Amino acid sequence: MNSVEKILEIESRLEHLEASALWIARETVHSDNAVSQTGTLITVLADEIREKLVNLIRELEDQAERYLQ
Repeated sequence: MNSVEKILEIESRLEHLEASALWIARETVHSDNAVSQTGTLITVLADEIREKLVNLIRELEDQAERYLQ
């Protein structure tokens, strides 16, 4: 598995985590507020992880480009 495949696998897992957490948040909003809030928090954290991953990839691409010049 190369680096791009690994990144795509991480993205796929983040997507699944985010979708599952969103479903939990919606399904429990009227029955268990704490669980619903936890689901919402997980969706936020998944999005933050995705953003950090994208930023890291951009940084590595920039460094690689500078190194090759």
